[in-house]
Amino acid sequence: MSQHPTLTEMGITSFESISKYTLRQEGDFDILKIYYKREKGSFLPRSKKFRFGRATRTVMVDSGRQQWQEVSEISPFLLRALTELNKLAHEENKVADSKESIAQDLVHLERIMSEKLVEIRAKIDQL
Repeated sequence: MSQHPTLTEMGITSFESISKYTLRQEGDFDILKIYYKREKGSFLPRSKKFRFGRATRTVMVDSGRQQWQEVSEISPFLLRALTELNKLAHEENKVADSKESIAQDLVHLERIMSEKLVEIRAKIDQL
């Protein structure tokens, strides 16, 4: 069984190739567009677009005046897909973040050391 059953059900199989995704609303539909990392000259598509209908329901806005309003909601299936995409993005960012955070720590340490050396040299010059 796949770790990403909703994405698999949508026909997505190359999870490691996903670079990003966008979500927008057009009328009564939510449009999910998934972008892939592709080599130059690849015949595979760079993106896939999925349309999900929005569910509408009537909710009471003001119980005192008996006012009702129609509200559209995101599809539960789309919510599961977004959860899986976020998990994929988080796993990928985790590796990148750890390397990036180590590099940032190194830059920070170098800056502190150089400032401290300047401070110590200034104290020596004062003596």
